[in-house]
Formats: sequence, C-alpha cells, structure tokens
Amino acid sequence: MRINGTPRVTVLVGGARARSLWHDWLKAGALDGTLLDERLDVAMRVATTRALADPAAPIAVSCSADDLRSWRTGRTDRLAVMLDEGMLEIPDDITIPASDGRKRQPTGKLRLPRTHIFNARSAAEASLLEALEATPATAGRFELNGRLSVFFGPSALEVDLLNREDHIAIEIDGYYHFGDLEAYRRDRKKDLVLQTQGFVVIRVLAQDVMKDARPAVNAICQALACRR
Repeated sequence: MRINGTPRVTVLVGGARARSLWHDWLKAGALDGTLLDERLDVAMRVATTRALADPAAPIAVSCSADDLRSWRTGRTDRLAVMLDEGMLEIPDDITIPASDGRKRQPTGKLRLPRTHIFNARSAAEASLLEALEATPATAGRFELNGRLSVFFGPSALEVDLLNREDHIAIEIDGYYHFGDLEAYRRDRKKDLVLQTQGFVVIRVLAQDVMKDARPAVNAICQALACRR
C-alpha cells in the first residue's frame, strides 16, 4: 500500500505461508517489523496510522482471500485503490527459501517470480516487470528502480522501469499522483529532466496494469520499435 508515493504497508493475502515469508524477510534483513492479524477493516486503519507516524518501520497486514474480497467489494475510497496497487498474494503452494537456506516443499506447481521482482516497490511494478520479462521483445531490457547520473532534488533521478540502451523510461502512476498537486508538479518536472536527457517517457496507471498489463506492454513495444 502506498501513501504519498512511498510504499509503507504490505498486505499479505494468504495463510501461514504468507506470514512465514514476512518473518523470513524481516529476519534476513535484521528488521523489526509489525504484522497485524486483526479484523481487516481495523488492521488497515491501524496500519495506515502507524505508517504515517513511522514511515521507515516495516508493517504488514495479514488476511485471507475471502476476507479481502468481502472488505473490498463495493469500495471506491482511496484506501481501496491504494490496496489494489500494493497487494501481494502469497499462495500456500509456493516454494520459499527458509532462513537456513533450505527450501520448503510446495504442495502444487507454481512458477516462482524472479528474485529481483520481489524488490519492486509496488505490486504494479512487479506485475509490469514480470510481463516485460515474459515478452521476447522486452525481456532483459528494463531495470527496476534504475538511477541516472542526474540529480533530481537532493538525490539521483530514479525511474520505475528504465531501459538505458534504448533510452526509455517507464513511470507507473498511482492514486497519489493525481490527488496531490505537489506530486503532480514533481512528475512534470521529472518528465522534463528525462526528456532533456533523451529519454522517451511512458506513464501508465497502476490500476490499469493490475487489471491487464498487456496494453502497457504493447505501448512499450511500440516505443522500443521506434527507438531501435
């Protein structure tokens, strides 16, 4: 779940395996995080409040697919849209490396996402990157959260998905991009900096990517064909 453009809350949809993955991740990073397992509507509000108070603290909400479906149905508020962008579903039959390096055996067949996809800052980033990796024309061409040697504010300019060779920058816009005037102005300034560096900038909506990534992939393939 993203708040003002920063990933703050992880929503784990699954059972014991999802919670195990969360704890293994905390242990691997020597992090002190919070996992909320209360009723979903209560957990979501508590998690949001804590994230605003301490943005750096890892926070996760655990729930079942049925609970999430019941909570999400009919909602059109900001919290629901943010959840759509940041939800991470962990099936119980996924193979996950344990903290001691051994692998737990799955109960069914499932293709594991690539390790670098787990580093995505939102589910939309992960989904689009996986779709690009599965497409022959774009496989291996895009870098997740790539940085350029150009300052944007106090730090180096960062792009959601970056193709350095063909000079294509993909930005995935979530709810906050349109609800905050400063965020909107910042995006336009960022586009200008990228354009002055010779990059084609492609902006896609996170909500669209989560529904179907194929139109975004098609647009990116068109830009790639023109650049090459």
